[in-house]
Amino acid sequence: MNAPQKKLVLDHKKLIEAEAYRHSQFIPLHVMQAEAYHLANDAAVSFDPKLGNQFSTHLTNQLKKLSRFTTQHGNVVRLPENVQFKINNLNKAENELKDQLQRPASVAEMADATGMSIQEINHLKQQRKKEIAMSNVVGTPIFVEDNTNDEWMHFVYHDLPERDKLIFEHKTGFGGKPILDNAAIAKQLGLSVSTVANRVKMITEKLAEGWNS
Repeated sequence: MNAPQKKLVLDHKKLIEAEAYRHSQFIPLHVMQAEAYHLANDAAVSFDPKLGNQFSTHLTNQLKKLSRFTTQHGNVVRLPENVQFKINNLNKAENELKDQLQRPASVAEMADATGMSIQEINHLKQQRKKEIAMSNVVGTPIFVEDNTNDEWMHFVYHDLPERDKLIFEHKTGFGGKPILDNAAIAKQLGLSVSTVANRVKMITEKLAEGWNS
């Protein structure tokens, strides 16, 4: 990416992070942010002002792919249908109230908007947090796709210890390696699943750091 392209991404940081947050209910936020910045960088590179569109429009269209990403990788969450329905309503009300109030809504405000009790709101928020944490440990997020020519990806990869390089390869498909979930990688390396999840988080955050700079 050249300097003008990086500036396009930086100037639209608020939009990128808002979309990442909006789609992150069932995928760890740092994973969704990494994917959102990856899509934003691609949008900046492919943007052609001669076509007459604003970059914000082009970027918004690219960020729609976050919905597909959520569908592909959010299925690690296993919630009863009635609980999932209530959490979806809570998420919708929470986002709408935030837009209206220009601040996070209180539990009382969310209870009033959804017709749920304060106790139920608190329970659902705890359930949501638990499921997000679980997806971070046992999930299989592929936080970059078709990125083998990305300079920053190569930089991050070559700066990793050998063990983390293998994790990187099997979480991204880098170098043509098969995508594996955390449990399969843990078995291959003789590590715990939680240790692999922590290394995945570190690598993801490193990638996001470069895509956000």
